[in-house]
Amino acid sequence: MDVPMDEKPAGETEPVTVRLRLVTYNVRGLKRDGAAAAAVLRELDPDVVCLQQAPSRLAWRGKCAALARRSQLLYAGGGGTSAGTALFTAVRVDVRHVQEHLLRRTPGLRRQGVVLASMSKGSARFAVASVQLGTDAGERARHLTEITGLFNRVIRSPGETGRPPSGLEGDVDHSPKPAASPVPVAVIAGDLNEAPSAATWSRLASQYTDLGAADATPTYPADRPDQRRDGVFVRGQVEVASYQVVDTPAARAASDHRPVVVDLILGGR
Repeated sequence: MDVPMDEKPAGETEPVTVRLRLVTYNVRGLKRDGAAAAAVLRELDPDVVCLQQAPSRLAWRGKCAALARRSQLLYAGGGGTSAGTALFTAVRVDVRHVQEHLLRRTPGLRRQGVVLASMSKGSARFAVASVQLGTDAGERARHLTEITGLFNRVIRSPGETGRPPSGLEGDVDHSPKPAASPVPVAVIAGDLNEAPSAATWSRLASQYTDLGAADATPTYPADRPDQRRDGVFVRGQVEVASYQVVDTPAARAASDHRPVVVDLILGGR
């Protein structure tokens, strides 16, 4: 049956889509210019921020909350409980479930961690992981295996209650909601501490889509960048509207990494 362009059969509706803006940003412990870091985030107006090297030591929780307030965002999780990885969100995003993990320690190296969350914006559901990998290649490979294993549990059972069965020291699980069906979109974002041609980055890019694969703009060091160390990787029912490495005076002043911002189009229920 032919249907005029301005008419649709009874019960047929337009597909629902939701636009999601996500930023990943290594803020270097706010050791350069915390006010500039907050200004960068306010200007970008993201829905979700994946932070690395957020405050994680003395009075870290208050410092994380203060950075979120100055950025006109909400603190969702991470910091001292996850070795400096953290998540911030806009008020328009519903945080359904958060896990904070310390990854297995490598003697002589700085401890690393990850924050995982299931979220929704409007009718669209998704999961996010904020990650930072270390400076040792072998540790990066081991930690990616840990992270994807933990994240797969969140993707499959985004609202399950109780302590996550990872057996890792320092795990924190905030799970106020009952179990739900698997989330249709998963995002891993952060500082991988290696080049896209390296083994661990390549392995992650074989499991998730590297949104910067067609854009070689470097992210580190911020003053004169010549390395792409920071990335956003997605899997699931998603379209990519834009990808950008941010280069502004505030971004150059705030940290030794430049933030990456992506706009995604998610399908709603």
